[in-house]
Amino acid sequence: MSSTFYLETYGCSLNKADSDIIVGRLHDIGLSRNETPNDADLIIVNTCGVKEPTEDRAIHRITELTQIGRPIVVTGCLPRISLPRLKSAVPSFAAILGPQSIDSLGAVILRVLKGERGIMHLDSDQSSKLQFFEGPPETVVCTVPICEGCLGHCTYCAVRTARGEVRSYSIDEITEVVRRCTHLGYREIRLTSQDSGAFGADSGETLVQLLKRLDTIPGEHMFRLGMFNPDLVIDSLSSMLDVMKSNHFFRFFHAPLQSGSDRVLESMGRKYSLNEWLQVVTDIRGRFPDSTIATDIIVGFPGETEDDFDQTVELISRVRPEVVNISKYGDRPGTIASKSKDKVDTEVKKDRSRRLSRLVWDQATEMNKAWIGRAVEVLVTEGAPKGGLLCRTKSYKPVIVHSDLNLGETLEVTISSAEKSHLTGTVNP
Repeated sequence: MSSTFYLETYGCSLNKADSDIIVGRLHDIGLSRNETPNDADLIIVNTCGVKEPTEDRAIHRITELTQIGRPIVVTGCLPRISLPRLKSAVPSFAAILGPQSIDSLGAVILRVLKGERGIMHLDSDQSSKLQFFEGPPETVVCTVPICEGCLGHCTYCAVRTARGEVRSYSIDEITEVVRRCTHLGYREIRLTSQDSGAFGADSGETLVQLLKRLDTIPGEHMFRLGMFNPDLVIDSLSSMLDVMKSNHFFRFFHAPLQSGSDRVLESMGRKYSLNEWLQVVTDIRGRFPDSTIATDIIVGFPGETEDDFDQTVELISRVRPEVVNISKYGDRPGTIASKSKDKVDTEVKKDRSRRLSRLVWDQATEMNKAWIGRAVEVLVTEGAPKGGLLCRTKSYKPVIVHSDLNLGETLEVTISSAEKSHLTGTVNP
């Protein structure tokens, strides 16, 4: 009987894709996955350290899992961001590995199964871990990484410590993985990375070249492009949007803003200005008026004044992005911002977060209501958290449908109601 492993994942879409690669790597050496930790031979936790609350949850969960008495293997970003805390929380760990050590994970796991403990392997493998990619079961959605690492030096971010310089997978390798995914029946394929705009910075290939190649793969699948920083796409944006006119691409664009104040953006170490972000959003909407613009805001960054925050509120009120992810600033180990003596009071941060959230919710509800009565084509992607099925419009709007449908099916619905987080639709006869 083969050994079994239990795997839990925390963090971003890139981490989730890494877990799919981990599964493939362990299947490659003859292990099988178990869905319950008590019945597995070993436990793997793929961690995230981008925010302190996420780190806290992962550490707490790892501590709980140690009580089961199985060997604990920790991987992901946390080992490179908060190694001392991790070792303190799990002194009897079986192994700790970095996020780019998945090829080595195979040999490490075999050592763990033979009884070895305390293995530390934070070095990056030179081989491409994408070779082990295996899509998740019982779904039509899969996430394919195109690169990892970034070109930025943001003063608040610890992920660069974990992921390092840009490492792009080749267009040929990505294309082969995506082709395999489409043959297996995946219909929504998320192209993920820390920054899609950084793709090819190390290899000489470009994001536009990648999207063009992927568009040649036949089938009814659709791609969702992951986050890109404005400065890295602004010069090639027109060409990128030309490619994304294809029916293979959702009209979804994630361009983080972080602050509506140029002064704060400079303090954050962001490499674009407010006007450059606005230009990117304006060009996208000019080409695709129904597109979904997603962005990120950090409130309470060290030195952020009330006037800086008011500029952010004014900008969000004026531009009205369809999705706004709001985070309260929190220190991360080793970052420049964490050493600032100009921290914003916790209660002020909470108040600003509440005020901005109310604006975003009101705007989202109003914009969603404008869809009521429209007939739209949707792709059925997964079960909805509170019942029904989650579908996606061409612009990646979430539509809940309460009908007996098949995952991966494309059909037309009429939007009957709207909430701040989603639309509800009825299937057209």
